[in-house]
Amino acid sequence: MDNLPTNLDELYTLVGAYLGVVVTITLVIAILQIVAMWKLFTKAGEKGWKSLIPIYNMFVYYKVSGISPWFLVLAFGLSILSAIENEIVIAIALIGTMIIVIYQNHSLAKSFGKGLGYTLGLLFFNTIFLLILGLGSAQYVGKKEL
Repeated sequence: MDNLPTNLDELYTLVGAYLGVVVTITLVIAILQIVAMWKLFTKAGEKGWKSLIPIYNMFVYYKVSGISPWFLVLAFGLSILSAIENEIVIAIALIGTMIIVIYQNHSLAKSFGKGLGYTLGLLFFNTIFLLILGLGSAQYVGKKEL
């Protein structure tokens, strides 16, 4: 218990330092995500600036993945549906959203000629694998049959 702050000034300093680190890490990840999406879009023949516009960038992302942007609308709908305070509805909404996310990531991997392993990478380490796709040697091949 000797490491606990003894007054409010010390507590505020610790909280401020913690939040500073969290905000810095978040900003770095956001910048890397923007760079990755910009490069990914340009490889797929889209304008890079489209990656900067919220919501619209997701429609383009789904288009680059080779799947209908209506899946994005469905995912948003399921997210809204999950706000209903019913465990069964929440479970169905979450499972549906997970299926759409997995399908979209697998379609994106296939659009760049990658397989199941890359799909798993996109699911669990999205920013890193998007950077590898965008900045690496992967070529956009378009929609492939799943």
